Parts: sequence; C-alpha cells; structure tokens
Amino acid sequence: MLVRNLKISLLLFLFCSPIVVAQNRKWHPSSYKGLKLGKSTKADVKRTFGKPAWVGHPEDEYDNPVENMIAYEYEKAGGFEGRTAIWMKRHSGVITEIILYPSDTKPLSWQKILNEFGSDYIERESSLGPCPTTKDLHRFKPSQRREYPIFFVYKQKGLYVSVNESNNVQEIVYMERCP
Repeated sequence: MLVRNLKISLLLFLFCSPIVVAQNRKWHPSSYKGLKLGKSTKADVKRTFGKPAWVGHPEDEYDNPVENMIAYEYEKAGGFEGRTAIWMKRHSGVITEIILYPSDTKPLSWQKILNEFGSDYIERESSLGPCPTTKDLHRFKPSQRREYPIFFVYKQKGLYVSVNESNNVQEIVYMERCP
C-alpha cells in the first residue's frame, strides 16, 4: 500500500510539475501608466498623455508601413526622458504595444532597469530576437561572440528590454503578447 501511494505521488508530481513551469513561463499582458495593453484604446491614450506629437502608421523591421496599425508618438510622455510610441489596432484603437526609446542625451543604464524590474528575466541573443518560436529555439546555434542588442524578456511583466554593447537601454517594449 505504501509503495502504491508513493508511485501515485511520484506520478502526480511528474505530471503536474510541467504545468506549473509552463504557467510561470506564460506571457502576461502589461500596463504602463494605467494603459492596459489589449484593453485600453486611443481615447485612453489621449486622456493619459494628451495630443500626440506624431500620428501615422508604424513601420516593421524592413521600414514598411504596418497598414492595420496606427501609432501615436510623444516626447517626454508621463515623465519618461525620451520618445514614447504607442501602437494600436487601426479599426478598434486597442493598444498592442508601447515602446519607450530613452533619450540619446540621457542614456538609461541596464543597471537602473535591473533595479526597477528585478532579475526574473530570460536573456535572448540578438539573432534569436525577444519572441522566438519553439522551432526557432530548437534550431538556434549560439554565436562564438556576444551579439547586440541583447534582449532581456520579462514574461511576467509583459515586456522586454533591449540593451546595447555599452550596457545602455535601446528600448523598453510593453507588449500585449509575445508572438
């Protein structure tokens, strides 16, 4: 009877453990200055930050306009020293990303971010990107030397931070989800 109970306990532990680990690795949609990604809209953005300095379609990594999105850009919004870009779905106006670009004249150190957000992050190499697929992770071969930017992904906070070779922050990206 004791052996049977131990076997059952061991099986339960083995089957339940991956579930707990997977839950801890889930992406949690974030919020910034009271704006909730996936819920807040452009009306909420205007209420929070006022009239944007620029409005238009954001660009993808190849500088092509993303037609189904609209972006509001602000300088020194909400006390942040730098530029803030807020991406929203064009038709619904729902926020999908908030990107903070620190000022070039006042660099933001990685140490300051680490003090603010803590050490519960996953470090990703530049060639892998902040949100790789499972397939990408399996295929990934790390390079011999460190490549920049380095991405520090805070899944529980719903954001990632990219850091350059000088250990300064290039951008802080709050995301609804990490695809």
